[in-house]
Amino acid sequence: MCELLAITTVQPVHLSLSLARFARHGGLEGLHGDGWGFAWHEEGDVQLIREAAACAHSATAHWLTGRHTPATLFMGHIRHATQGDVALRNTQPFQREAGGVMHLFAHNGDLNRFIHNPKRFPTGHYRPVGETDSERAFCVLMARISAVWHGGRPDADVRLAIVADFAARLRQLGPANFLYSDGELLFAHSDRRRQADGEIAAPGLHLLQCDTSDSSDIDGMEIERLADVPTAMLASVPLDNRHWEPLPEGEVLMFRDGQLLDRCPRLTLWSESLEQLHD
Repeated sequence: MCELLAITTVQPVHLSLSLARFARHGGLEGLHGDGWGFAWHEEGDVQLIREAAACAHSATAHWLTGRHTPATLFMGHIRHATQGDVALRNTQPFQREAGGVMHLFAHNGDLNRFIHNPKRFPTGHYRPVGETDSERAFCVLMARISAVWHGGRPDADVRLAIVADFAARLRQLGPANFLYSDGELLFAHSDRRRQADGEIAAPGLHLLQCDTSDSSDIDGMEIERLADVPTAMLASVPLDNRHWEPLPEGEVLMFRDGQLLDRCPRLTLWSESLEQLHD
């Protein structure tokens, strides 16, 4: 399955990343994916680098390993194609604009055909460029979230409510781990993923909370060593032997500047409640 990575800090840091080494943590040894992307928010915009090629054989990915650009919010994705061609248009993270702000999204999982049903999951004026379920899901989220950005930056709890409701509806279609950011807040939804034994089960994401003085030696990643800079890292699988917290199925977390602001337990939709009553 695809691999997700996000890093948020309280002040800009320099990051050096080996995507090939990161991919191996997710079991992509010798494969290293069908495409990769890495993004960071910078001066009110997004710097997004993507390529529809295995990162192990990519000169661009090798160049990125030694690039040091200061930022407070990073997002990465390594693709294992299950839907759509191996092409740049199907490579994550995806970005869209709403409210004069760039939004980023990356998804790990497989959603069924209903995500493409415009009556059940309308996308408003947002349109996918590629064919993946992941990009379609992002357009659905943007149609919902953009409505509250028209009058300016919405409150954090409003954004969390929309993301949590979206996550609950997405889970009904299949595994739906995702990362979403609007430049200020980072949201993470942990669902299910294919585990080492082949079973589709939780956890779908892991969380490590630390500071940069304790986070510079992760395999495949080097973060500028600064004292007492709160840092939160999310990854599909633990990246080292420290205490990465396996996140519960269906939980949505919200971060700002390296700090966990809130966590919303799994929401149960009314339709799910009715199904449980009839079981």
